[in-house]
Order: sequence, then structure tokens, then C-alpha cells
Amino acid sequence: MHPSDDAGPGPLLLPLALPQAPPEPERPGFPVLATLAPIGGALALWAITGSPFSLVFAVLGPVVAIASMLDARRQARRRRRRAAADRDTRLDELRGEISARHEHERRAAWRLTPSPSSIVSGGAQPAWTDRTPPPVVIGAGVARSAVRVDGVPCDARDRAVLEAAARLAEAPVLADPSNGIGFVGPLALARSAARAALVQLACRVDPRAIAISASSGPEWEWVLRLPHAGGSAGSAGAGSAPSLRLLDAASETEAAPGGRAGARPRRSDRSEPHDPYRLVVAEELRCLPPGLATVVRITGPRAAVVHRDGAAPAAIAPALVGLVEATRWGDAVAGVAAQLDLGGDATLPRRVALAELPAAIDGAHARTSLAVAVGTAVEGPLVLDLVEHGPHALVAGTTGSGKSEFLLAWLTALARAHPPALVSFLLVDFKGGAAFEPIRRLPHVVGVVTDLDEAEALRAVESLRAELRHRESVLAGVGARDLRELGEEVQLARLVIVVDEFQAMIERFPELGGVIADIAARGRSLGVHLVLASQRPNGVVREQVTANCAIRVSLRVMQRVDSLAVVGTEEAAEIAPDAPGRAVVDRGDGRPVRFQSAIADEASVLGARVASAALVRPRRPWVDPLPPRVGPDELGGLLGAGTGGPQAGSAQSGAAIAGGGAGPRGFGLVDEPERQRRSAAAWDPAVDGHLLVAGMPGSGRTTALESIAAVVRAEHGDSSVAVLEGPRSAVWDAIESLAVGEPAAGSALRLLVVDELDTRFRSWPDDHRALALERLEALIRAGRARGLAVAASATQWLGVPHALRDGFGIRLLLRHATRAELVQAGGAGELWRPVEVPGSGQWRGRRVQVVDAQRPSGPAPARLAARVPPLELEPGARVALVTTSPTADAEVLRGAGHAPVLLGPHADAAALAALARPGAAVVAVGSPEAWSAHWSLLPTIRETATILVRGGAPEYRALVADRSLPPLLDEGASQLWLRAPGGATVRRTWPSAAAATDSAV
Repeated sequence: MHPSDDAGPGPLLLPLALPQAPPEPERPGFPVLATLAPIGGALALWAITGSPFSLVFAVLGPVVAIASMLDARRQARRRRRRAAADRDTRLDELRGEISARHEHERRAAWRLTPSPSSIVSGGAQPAWTDRTPPPVVIGAGVARSAVRVDGVPCDARDRAVLEAAARLAEAPVLADPSNGIGFVGPLALARSAARAALVQLACRVDPRAIAISASSGPEWEWVLRLPHAGGSAGSAGAGSAPSLRLLDAASETEAAPGGRAGARPRRSDRSEPHDPYRLVVAEELRCLPPGLATVVRITGPRAAVVHRDGAAPAAIAPALVGLVEATRWGDAVAGVAAQLDLGGDATLPRRVALAELPAAIDGAHARTSLAVAVGTAVEGPLVLDLVEHGPHALVAGTTGSGKSEFLLAWLTALARAHPPALVSFLLVDFKGGAAFEPIRRLPHVVGVVTDLDEAEALRAVESLRAELRHRESVLAGVGARDLRELGEEVQLARLVIVVDEFQAMIERFPELGGVIADIAARGRSLGVHLVLASQRPNGVVREQVTANCAIRVSLRVMQRVDSLAVVGTEEAAEIAPDAPGRAVVDRGDGRPVRFQSAIADEASVLGARVASAALVRPRRPWVDPLPPRVGPDELGGLLGAGTGGPQAGSAQSGAAIAGGGAGPRGFGLVDEPERQRRSAAAWDPAVDGHLLVAGMPGSGRTTALESIAAVVRAEHGDSSVAVLEGPRSAVWDAIESLAVGEPAAGSALRLLVVDELDTRFRSWPDDHRALALERLEALIRAGRARGLAVAASATQWLGVPHALRDGFGIRLLLRHATRAELVQAGGAGELWRPVEVPGSGQWRGRRVQVVDAQRPSGPAPARLAARVPPLELEPGARVALVTTSPTADAEVLRGAGHAPVLLGPHADAAALAALARPGAAVVAVGSPEAWSAHWSLLPTIRETATILVRGGAPEYRALVADRSLPPLLDEGASQLWLRAPGGATVRRTWPSAAAATDSAV
């Protein structure tokens, strides 16, 4: 028998080629011209000279020609001999290459199909990968070789080389047992050959896939030790699984009562039609049943002939296995099957209630052990311990396999066995959150995270990293290297992080993979354990994570490769779809064990919750996201709703705007996942500079400004805040008063609020808009020295003029339409969300929810607004009115009891003369063009008359020589400018026609 040793990597089997036969050289012809040329020359020389000696040269031509022909033939024979020798050498090299390739091919064939002798000697371990019996080796003989030799043979030697290349000697000869194999010959040899075939089938075929049975008798008792299901040959076909039957009529005759060793054997015809796999042993060919596709006729230990349907008989050296070897191998295989718990499904229950399992394991303590029973195996309750077996676990299972129920049972068992102060759960579910709903209210649960968006994924990263830092600091504080070294006085519970649908989480947020890998590497000493569940973990979980997941659990999976990747066996892919909760576990010892997962019913969960309801709750490593609304009186309570641990609590993200006082005075709630807390958003103008709130319409800009103002009012009173609002005349007056440093409402002003800074001055006249922005710029520049802070809002950050934009030192960024706009405004793009509630945004690079502050009821003393008084003219006053509608305005004045004079081409000469006299009482009305036509009157009018202007800057410049801007008039309001002689320009309300008539009456 050829040994099945490892031949190593073979040469590249490229096609070979026969050496070409040397061509036959052409026979050299007689050189006629070379012979005739000397003769012709000699005759010509004789004719010229007349000397007979010249004819001697005629003889040289034939002599030289004959000599040349003989030499050419000699050279051709030499080349022929040299080519033949070269071809012989190349043929020898070809034979050597064919022999080497045959040896490589032979070794590869024996590696692919190990010999029975190598199997029983322990050189080949049971594979049990096939579901149906494969072809078996029945001996060594000549097989067709894959070596290719190209070329056309030209002689017998070439044909011999081609025939030798096509035949592979001492190769494994295979026979397919699907149509039966018969072994005929001396019983000792035939039974040895049948044993060899049976050993191969038992080594290759899964014990759960086929039932192997054999005839009774001492020769085949070793078959009963095999793990393959089945009994005697008579009962093998009773089951629904395929069966392989070995029939030996002579053995049954010998084993029967009164049987004689020399009795004539009867025909082996007890096989059934539904048993396609048969091995039959007989001493004579006539004793074989019909229908066997292969018959091996054995004549000696090294001689046998194989008969196949439709093929010529072939001589082989039969494969033989002795009874002692087969018995010893059967015992060894039975031990391997017992370790792997093959065929144990029949003893497992279909359903296991968690209440039926022990609630606590002897010696288990959460500081040193998390051992709990999670199901039932053949030996009894299956115990998993994240501390001893872990530190982490990997769970696989397709939809409907019971994966979520297994996770619930495991967590409930941990909650029953350990108090919340010693073990806590952080649950991450990417199936909507329903998977963990039954245990959400357990005191051990410190957080339930459902489908995340991008911003929440970033919170998860920061929170988990913060938890690792916190645990490191606790261990370092007491000088411990591992959680198991902590004393009872140290409050630090083990944290079990369970992620359902881990694959979906990593596909959406790859950055979480780095945090998971970090936890996998450092979790053992820090007391953080991962339980990662996925339908197909293969290729999803990183290698550095799987290397630390010693506990592997696989419920039913669809692909064999997934089962192999998780638990090292294909058993999980063979679990029936109607067996939810059936699983295979490898607890890190390389021993896959089948078990039935427990079910945590409502009573078990309720019992665990009631038993631990009064116990101390664990510290929360995961702070809840910010609420969608923060009321004015809710900030303090929300700041206290942190992690609940000794390092939890509130802080202020920046100092208060005015300092001093007790309790949080922030304008919003800041999320700080990297510190596992929330803080109050506060603004210190002395440090931060002026504040700009930016956000799209509806983002809560006005509310944010009111929240900021509420902080200042609470500290310094209502008069400390001024709001630029109301008609634009009031806004102009407020800017003018602030520019000259006048206090508002007689009190020290600390905060100026400007809403919609980018659009507030857009409708103003160009001159007034430019001056207002210039005054605000100067106010912002000098505000810190004056103790005045500015808080403004804008829809677009770039919509604020550049000079003003540079004056704001800090920004509160609310919702923006796109991520690009947020980044352009200086925000963190990773915190952008497409949908946000009003008041949600960013503050100092962190998420913030602004307090929903309401404006104080009643009048605000410092709210900058002014009432424009009506126009009142004394009787006999000297008045000059420039207007865009002189006729209509003249009628209004006439209705008020005055006698206006219209300037124009037909103006009254007496009235014009009166205008020229400084003391004359007259009311003149004209358009800018009319006043320009009487330019000679302007100096006197400017010095002696009260100037009224109805219109805009062109009308104002027509009469007023002062280049300074007049007060801004409200758009759409009946207002005008009034400038008394030697006085400043003021704003007045123009009377309506009806009001003027009533006053005249």
C-alpha cells in the first residue's frame, strides 16, 4: 500500500512535448557544371596555345566533383548520428520528468484519499464532513494520469513514452459505494478488504447523517462501537436516515447456534431496495447478490482484480485492514464522538424555562465570577461565566433561531444571581429596541440604546471611552490591576455591554469598531464584558475582537462556513428550523457542546426585578441624550440626572455671565459624553467676548437670546438688559444713545440683545444702514471696556458684515439647513442633524439644548422704544416745508388752520417777499425742485424758519445744509423731520387730513 505522506508542493504541471525526430538529409547530387567547367576551359586553352599539356586540366574537373560528392555524403551521416544521439538524450530527460510528475501526482492522490492503513494508524483524524458516503479506496493499481505529453509519435519508442505517461502506477483505485461493492475471495482477505472500505466511510461521513450496520458475528462487533447511528443489519433500515449495510452471510452462519465454521455459506441477499449503500463479503462470486456495480475479486494479499459494469477487469493490490486494528480504531473514534457530544440532540428538551435552572452557582461572586446557567446540555445545566470563560462572547444566529431570547435569558440569569451594585447592563439594539423591552426596567440596566444616528454614534464612542478612563482611574486610585482585586467598599460594578445586530451597527458606524476593539483588548482587567450578537459574525467582527471572544455561541445559521467560523464545527448549520433555542457553544476549550437555551418568561424577569428593587443602583456609564425641551425651572434637575456615580453631577460649560450666586444659571443644557455628565451652558463676555447665535428660521434663535437675557435679569434686574426691537425709529434712537454712552432707563446696562442682526437693517436707507452698522461695530469694539456685552442672532453667519462678524468672540450654533453651512459657520460637522427641535445646537463643540425661556410679562423698563410726538405749529410761525407731495400737504396744513403758500412758477410774489424777510410769518410748501428754483431764499430760511421735511434724504438735503444724518423715520408711518432754527433735527408725526380738519374745527 502506498503511504499517504505529505509530498509537499509539486512542480507546475505544464504540458510536456515529445522531441522532434531529426529530418532526413537530402542526398547530394552530382556537380555537372563543376565537372564541365574545367573541361571547357582546358579545351579553350589548348585551342589558343596548341599545347597538349593543357588537356591535363580537363581531368581535374571530374576528380574534384566526385571528391566533393563523397565528402557531402560523409558529413550528412555524421549529422544524422549526432541528431539521433541528441534525441535519445531528450527522450531520457522526458522519461525522467514523466516519472517525477507521476510521483507528485501519486502523492497528491494519496493525500486526497488517505489509505485505510494511515487512518487506523492515527495518521488521519476523523473528518466527518461528508453528508453522503464518498468513493473509497479499494486498493492500489494503475490509473489514468493527468500528465500531458504533446507531439506526434514517430517510432515505437515515442509510442512507449506516451503510453507510460498516460498510466499512473500504484495510484489509489476508488469505488463508489452508492451502487454497492462486493468483496470475493478467501474470507480472511475479503473481510479485511471490506473493513478497509468501512473504516474509510466511518472516517469521512458525519455520524448524524448515516446509519452504519453490519452482520452479526465476532468479525463485525467493532462496528457497534462506531458513533454512527444504527443497530444490526436487520434493523438499519427502520429509520428515516440513509443507511450503509455490511453483509457477511458467512459471519452470520458462524455466529448462529450450532453453526459450523466449514459450513457452506448461503447467498447474501438480505439487502433491501431502499438501502443504496452496501458492502457485501462472500467467499465465492455466486454468493453475491445481484446489482453490485463493483466487485473486487481477491486472490492474495497483494493480488486482486476489479470488475466494474462496462469496464475491463483491472489488477490491483487490495487495501486491507486487520480486525485488531479496526477494533482499536473504533474505540478511539467512539471516544472522540463522546467528547464532541455527537448525536446528543435526542436527549435535549425542546423547551427550557429559566425558572427550572439554578438561580445561583456555588462559589460565584460578581467580583470573581459571573457564572450562571443559561440552558440545558446533555450533562445537565449549561453554565457560562464571562469572567472565567470570557471575557467576551460572540453570539450568532439567523432570524428565528432564538438569538434574542437567548440574550434575554442570559441577562435575566445574571440579574437573578448578582445585585446591581456588582453587575450592570448596557444594551444596544439595532432592531428598534423591542428585543430588550422585557428587561428594560431591571435595576441592573443602565442604558438601552436603539438605532443611532450619526451624532448619537459619536456620543456612544465618547461615552464608552469615558467609562474606560473612569474605571482605569478607580483601579489606579486603590493600586489594583484588576477588578477582582477591589474590595467591597469600592463601588464599581462589572459592566456587560450587549449589542444585538452588531453587523448592522458596524456597517452604519465603522468608527464604533475601534471602540469595541479597545474594550475587547482592555475589558478583562477593567470589568467590561462584550456580548456581540449578529446573524453572520464571519467577516464583520474584527480579528482583534474575535481573538478575545473566548465564549462562542451559535444558534441556527444558514451557511456552514458561518458555523465553522464561530464554533469550529458545522453543527450549527444543521440545526432544524423548527428548533428555536437549540445552539452550539464553545466555552474557549475547543469543545463544541450542544444545548437548549433557556427562555426568560415574564415571571422570571419580574422576580429578578422585585428581588433587586430596593438595592443600590449602579453608576450609569451612559447619560441619556438631551431632552427635546428644557423648561426654565428644569435645568437644575436635569443637571443632576447624570451617571449617578460618585463623579457624576453638574458643571458649567463656561462661567456665568455675571458671576456669583448659587445654583446653575446657564442658558442651556450641555451634553458632555466624554465626561459622562451634563453641564450648564454659560457665557462669560469678559473671557469669551460677544455672543452670536446663528441658525436657520425656526431653530430657536430668539428663544436662545431670551434665555441668555433671563440669566442677566435674574442676576442684575430687568434694567440690565436692553433689546433692540420695535419700530426702526426706536432702534435708531437706541443705537444713537448707546453710541454716546447714555444709560438705558437710568440704570447700568450690562447686555444688549440684537435679534436678526443680518436682516434687521436690510430695509433701511443706505446712509442710515451704513451708519447703524458702524455704530454697532464701534459699540462691540468698545463694549468690553464699558462693561456692556452684546448678544446677537443671525440666520446666516456669512450674512453678518465682516467687520461685525469679527467682533463676536463666541458662537451658539443652532440648526442649519446643511452640514456644509454648519461647518462654514464654525460648527462640528459630525454633530449636524437633518432634523432638530428648536433650541438644539452646539456650544463649545458640544451638543446643547437651550432653555425655553419666556419673556417677562408687563412692560420692560429697559426695552428701547420711543413714541414720536405729533407735529404742533404755533400760529404765526415761520415754516418751510419740503415734500414730495406739496399740494396734498398744503391742504393738510390749510385744514389745520394755516395759510400755506405753494412755491412754483405761479407763486405769490408777496409771499416770496415775505419769505425773504427774516421776521415775516409765512408757511411755504414746495418740492425739492421748487426750493432749488428759489435758491436765493435758502440762506434766510435755514437761519430763521422752522424746516419741515416730508420724504427722504433728497428732500432733507434740499433745505438742511447739515451733513449729519437726521433721525430715522419708520417705514410706512406718517412721520417727518422738524428742525427749529439753531436746533437739532427731531422726528414728528404728520397729521392726517381728517385729524387736521378736526383740529381746525
